[in-house]
Amino acid sequence: MKIFSISVMTLALLAIVGCSTGRGVTSSSSNEPSDKAVSPDLITVSVAKPERRTVTDGLSLTGAIMPYEQVTVYAKTAGYLKWIKVDMGDWVKPGDVLAEIDVPEVVAGLEEKRAAIVKAEADVVQARAALEQSRADLEFQEINYKRLKAIHDKDPDVLPEQEVDQARGSFGVASGKLKTAEAHVEVAEAAVATAKAALATLNTLMDYARITAPMAGVVTERFIDPGALVQAASSSRTQAAPVVSIARLDRLRVLVDVPEPKVRACQRGTNAKVQVDANPGEAFPARVSRTGGVLDPGSRTMRVEIDVPNPGYRLRPGMVARVELELEKIDQAVTVPVSAVRPQGKDRAVFLVEAGKAKLRTVRTGLESPEWIQIVEGLKGGEQVITASAGTLTDGAGVRVNQ
Repeated sequence: MKIFSISVMTLALLAIVGCSTGRGVTSSSSNEPSDKAVSPDLITVSVAKPERRTVTDGLSLTGAIMPYEQVTVYAKTAGYLKWIKVDMGDWVKPGDVLAEIDVPEVVAGLEEKRAAIVKAEADVVQARAALEQSRADLEFQEINYKRLKAIHDKDPDVLPEQEVDQARGSFGVASGKLKTAEAHVEVAEAAVATAKAALATLNTLMDYARITAPMAGVVTERFIDPGALVQAASSSRTQAAPVVSIARLDRLRVLVDVPEPKVRACQRGTNAKVQVDANPGEAFPARVSRTGGVLDPGSRTMRVEIDVPNPGYRLRPGMVARVELELEKIDQAVTVPVSAVRPQGKDRAVFLVEAGKAKLRTVRTGLESPEWIQIVEGLKGGEQVITASAGTLTDGAGVRVNQ
């Protein structure tokens, strides 16, 4: 019995020793170095490569839509309004007669001047006939004088010198009459010209009595009715009542004020898009047509005008316009995510991954959007830029890229 008990105890002891030995081997195996081991000092980071894209510097402004051209039409002569055939909203073309002023004294004057022209032209005919008669008389007296003088010179005894002197005197008188007749013709022709000028003046006044459209457009306002006394507008500061107001709408002007920091980039030809609440979702392409060139001292802004074609007349003067200006466009610009750029004193910088370490790189930035920032200097485009990290990064810190 003792021998059996010792044997059992011996077998149990050997089993315990064997199990202990197996656990020791396993523990030793787990402590061996592994290629997949990671140092607890490395900072896990996310990276991205700089992306090249076309970037645009835009500016959003609110502006006012104005007519491309607008004119208030006044009468050029005084009188009572005879009739007016246009009203607000009517479309007109250049030269269309809009209204007429009653000027009876001008009509009477026209008849008088026409009669004066007829009389003056008759006087011209009469004066020219007298001129022809004077020329014929002069020619006769000249021939007679020369004939008598030749006879006297050949034989003084045949013809007394007194008759030659009388013929010479008659020739001189005829010459004077010719000059007088020529003067009478000039006076008569001048009278015709004067009468015609007076008639032209009255015709002009009659033209002034017909008020015409100076340009194509729509009548935006009508100020007077038939029968009203119309005063002539004599200057730009006239107190006379206007007749109508006309606006050109096939092309419009949008007025915006550009702030001082963006003035340099805004110039003639700058692309623009115009939107209004009345046409949601529709953008009207346009360009900057002219700039004020100077800044308003109070607001530090520069007035800019944008010409907008208006097919279908979907835009109206007086609307509020939202304007998007494309101030600058850069192709193949290097950009990085906004999260990659951080302040570095007065500068800006990014962290790069180089040989398993974080390297601080100072950069110069340009245009920005909510998603990206343009890098003008400091990056070439193939680097690994850190966009996020699991800890605080310092220059030279060990990092592990999060796959």
